[in-house]
Amino acid sequence: MTEPLDPREGRSRNRWRPIAADLRQRILAGEYSPGDRLPSGAALRAQYGVSGQTVQHAVNSLRGEGLVEVRPGLGWFARAAPQMVRLPRTSGSTPKAVSSKSNIGADTVVTTVRFDVASARIAAELKVETGTEVLVRERTMQTDDEVVALATSYFPRSLTRGTVIESTDTGSGGVTAALARLGHPIVQHVERVTAGIATEHEMRKFRLLDPPVVFRVVRITYGERYVLGVIHIVILADRFELMYELPKSADIEAS
Repeated sequence: MTEPLDPREGRSRNRWRPIAADLRQRILAGEYSPGDRLPSGAALRAQYGVSGQTVQHAVNSLRGEGLVEVRPGLGWFARAAPQMVRLPRTSGSTPKAVSSKSNIGADTVVTTVRFDVASARIAAELKVETGTEVLVRERTMQTDDEVVALATSYFPRSLTRGTVIESTDTGSGGVTAALARLGHPIVQHVERVTAGIATEHEMRKFRLLDPPVVFRVVRITYGERYVLGVIHIVILADRFELMYELPKSADIEAS
């Protein structure tokens, strides 16, 4: 049984999440193209029936994701989703930019599905008890017959049991769309990115003899009240470059 995101927070303190989710979906769907002005704060307050502080919290969340920028005196504007750039292996060719929510530009993706119990780490990320039954979706991504990325997703079976999410082919829109169809809309993704040396297990998956440097991305997906899932992505560092756009407010002055 999943637990609320934070039992100390009342529902009123999370009223910004559905607003951010709605605006995010509209931006990603192209309803607001990059450079388009978003509704004013007054319009959003009236539309959602919330305070100005709640609207500001929702917009700040989208600014942190790189989907919204503030133009002083003009308002809030949509931005293109942050990109993940696949670095070419041949000199003189042009990098291929792909959305970080896609299959990382892989030519072939092999998916396997299994069931397990949550380790202490996965349980903490999913906010469930250790030993809770989970669905595990493992994907191996290849380009030019070379494995370039590994992804392992974990979902509480209380959300997925008997659904299409437990199939290798989840249909149009993938797991995200399947969750929405099941009544679990996504309101936020939070990512942590680190770098390190591949483990022996990962080396075997990559089919490499020497341990490569890799990016590790942990993406936690939040619903309105619960953590819906977590994905661990391991990417060959020499094949990818992570690019993030930060709002002006994130600038750090030199001391």
